[in-house]
Amino acid sequence: MQVTPSGERPFPTPPTPNAQDLESARFADRDTVVLPDEMVVRIVVYLGTTDIAVCRRVSRQWQTAIDARHLLARSFYRDCHLTQRINSLAPERNLAVERYHSHFRGWLANFGNGGRETVKQLDNTLEDKYFPEVLFFSIPNLLLNSNELTYQNTATIGYSGVVRDASFSPDGKYLVTVSNDDPANHAELWELEGGQWREKVTLRYSSWRMSASFSLDSKLLVIASDSGICKIWRLEDDKWQEKDTIQHPNAVRKARFSPDGKHLVVVPIVYDGGVGFVKIWRHVDGEWQEKFTINQSGWGGKNAQFSPDGKHLVTTSFDGTIKIWKIDDGQWKEKFIIHERHSATSARFSPDGNHLVTATFCGLINYVKLWELVDDQSQENVTIQRWQEKFTMLHSDEVNNVHFSPDGKHFVTASRDRTAKICGLVDSNWLVKATIRHSGPVANASFSRDGKLLVTASHDHTAKICGPVGGKWQEIVTIEHSKKVTNARFSPDYQLVTASRKNPAKIWMLKNRENDDNSRTLSESLEKHTIK
Repeated sequence: MQVTPSGERPFPTPPTPNAQDLESARFADRDTVVLPDEMVVRIVVYLGTTDIAVCRRVSRQWQTAIDARHLLARSFYRDCHLTQRINSLAPERNLAVERYHSHFRGWLANFGNGGRETVKQLDNTLEDKYFPEVLFFSIPNLLLNSNELTYQNTATIGYSGVVRDASFSPDGKYLVTVSNDDPANHAELWELEGGQWREKVTLRYSSWRMSASFSLDSKLLVIASDSGICKIWRLEDDKWQEKDTIQHPNAVRKARFSPDGKHLVVVPIVYDGGVGFVKIWRHVDGEWQEKFTINQSGWGGKNAQFSPDGKHLVTTSFDGTIKIWKIDDGQWKEKFIIHERHSATSARFSPDGNHLVTATFCGLINYVKLWELVDDQSQENVTIQRWQEKFTMLHSDEVNNVHFSPDGKHFVTASRDRTAKICGLVDSNWLVKATIRHSGPVANASFSRDGKLLVTASHDHTAKICGPVGGKWQEIVTIEHSKKVTNARFSPDYQLVTASRKNPAKIWMLKNRENDDNSRTLSESLEKHTIK
C-alpha cells in the first residue's frame, strides 16, 4: 500500500552525472575538490530532515546550498503533510502570504528577539515559491528556541450548554462546535476573520447526540445526529450552503469524508445485541448516492476509517472482527480480515497507510496492537500481502481514541484508565515511550500538525500540552477548566480549541511567559533534535 501522490514522486528520479560534473567532483591525493552546488543538492534532496540538518554542518558551501533552496523546510513540510500531498493539495502561496500578514506575523513577533528575527527572515522570503514550506518550518523552529511557554485564552465560543465537540478545519480557517442546549441542540460554524472568530452558520437539531467533520480540503462539512439525519454543507463563493441531506436507518455516531471528498462513510450507533449498517455514499453527478452497506453488530462497532489514499476502509465490530475493504472498479470489496478475541472498538491507519493500530475492549485487559502490511511469497512464488502484528501494549480500561503523528513514527492512545500512552519507533522496534497521567478518564489525545507537541483532554478538568523534555515526552503546560474537558485539538497555526462540559468552547494561543518564576523554559522543555 505504497502511497504516492498522483502525478508526483516522493523523490526525484536519480540523475545521471555528466562528464563535467564528474571531473569537478574528482578527488586526488586526499585533497578534496569542492562539489558543485547542484551536485550537493542532488545528493541531499534524497535525505530526510534530520540527515539534511547534519549535511548542513559539513561545510559553509553545503550550508549555503541547502539554505538557498530551502531544503530543510521542504523536507519538513513533506514529512508532515503526507495526507495533503496524496490529493495533490499543493501549498497555496497566496493564501499562505495572506494568513502570514493577518495572523502569523503579529503572533511570531511576540516571541521576543527570536520572533522578530523570524519575522524578518520571513519578510525577505515572501516572494519565494517555497514560502508556505518556510513558514511551516519556521514556527516549530522558533518554538524550540523560545525561552518560555504558556497559553492565553483568546476567545470564548458557543452557547452555555454542553459543548460536546469542537474541531478546526484542516486549513485552520473554520471551526465547528457541537452543543447540547436545552431545549434545542446546536451545531455552529465559525470563521476566522481579521483575527476574530465570527459565527457563520447555526444549525438547530432535535437530536441530543451530534458529530461534525470537515473534508480534507476544508470545503465540505457533514453534521450527523442520532436521529439518523446527516446534513452536508459545501463552501461555495466563500459562503457555506446546505447541499444534501442523507437519512440513515440507524442513529449515527459519526460520518467521515474520504481524503478526496468523493466518498462518505456513515457509522451507526449500535447497541449491545443490535445490528446496524455502515454505509458508504459517493458523490455522483452532483448528488450523494448510497453505494455500499456493511452489517455491523453490537456496541463495540464504533469505528470506520478511510486510509490516507482513500482506497481502503477499515471497520471494527463487537465480535472482534476487523475488516479492511478496498475499492476496485468502483466497488468496495473485502480485502483483509483480522480476528481478535475481544470487542474491536477502534482502528486507524498510519499516514503512509502501511501500518494500522487497533484497540479492543475486554474489562481490565484492553489490547492496543500495531500491524504492518508485509509481503509474503507463496509456494507459486506469488507475492501476497498480509497484516502482521508488530507491537502490543495494554490499557486497564477502554481506549477512546488513537492518533498518529504526521510522520507516522509515533502514535498516542487516550484511555478511560486515566492515561495517554505515547508509542514510538526506535531502531525498527515500537516501544511505549511515555505515559501521560490524569486523575480522570482521558477523552482524547492528538498531535500538532508538525508532530512536535500533543494535547490530551481529560474529565479531570484539564487539558495538557506535552512535548519532549530531555528526549522524553512529558507534560509542559496544563490548562485548567471548571468542568470536564471533552475534547482538545490544535489548529495548523498552533491555536488550540478545548470543549468542556457545561461551558462554551475556548480558543487558546501559544505565547511567551514573562516574569514567572514557576515557568519552564521551552529550551528546557522541548528537545532540539528529532525525536527517535
